[in-house]
Amino acid sequence: MCKNAEKQIFDYLSENLSPKKLEHSYNVAILAAELASKHNLDIVRVRTAGLLHDCAKFMTDEEFIDFFKKRDKTLKYFKKDVIKFSPHLLHSFAGEIIAKEKFKIKNRDTLNAIKNHTLGRKNMRAIEKIIFIADCVSYDRKLEGAKRIRNLAKNDLNKAFFEVLTKKIEHIIDKGMWLCPQIIDTWNWYVSNNKKDN
Repeated sequence: MCKNAEKQIFDYLSENLSPKKLEHSYNVAILAAELASKHNLDIVRVRTAGLLHDCAKFMTDEEFIDFFKKRDKTLKYFKKDVIKFSPHLLHSFAGEIIAKEKFKIKNRDTLNAIKNHTLGRKNMRAIEKIIFIADCVSYDRKLEGAKRIRNLAKNDLNKAFFEVLTKKIEHIIDKGMWLCPQIIDTWNWYVSNNKKDN
């Protein structure tokens, strides 16, 4: 990504996100780039995904609905259960679209990392796992064990991913919140394919 493109992203985030969310996006990008370096991935693409992962976080629930209605007549992403129980989950799907439409991001791995950083998916690639991890244990987060998980992720991305996924699901259950089927699918996919790690 050229300096001008990165400046456009910085300007957009500064204009649309709260100072706290802006700081979080920077911290996710920093950690994601560190992990990309450790795992021999394209640092620019991973950093870009980190910067843009929450680029739609400024929208209200009503704005999410309008956003998808304007862009998709069939409402492919417009899931009634998500709107009813956890509409904020749509920010990752909206973020992917903003990355494509506004910033002309074409790389599928980068877009998937933005789209799936909250719920995960089956068959996640390394860049997606990195953004999923970095979102939860970035340097601004106070999650218990965050530092240990950051260090673990530098050596074993899969184990770190599973720890973050576990903590995320435990948090949702502890709070008595709705558990989206997509994150359950992510859990089942990982467990069924990584029995030796668990």
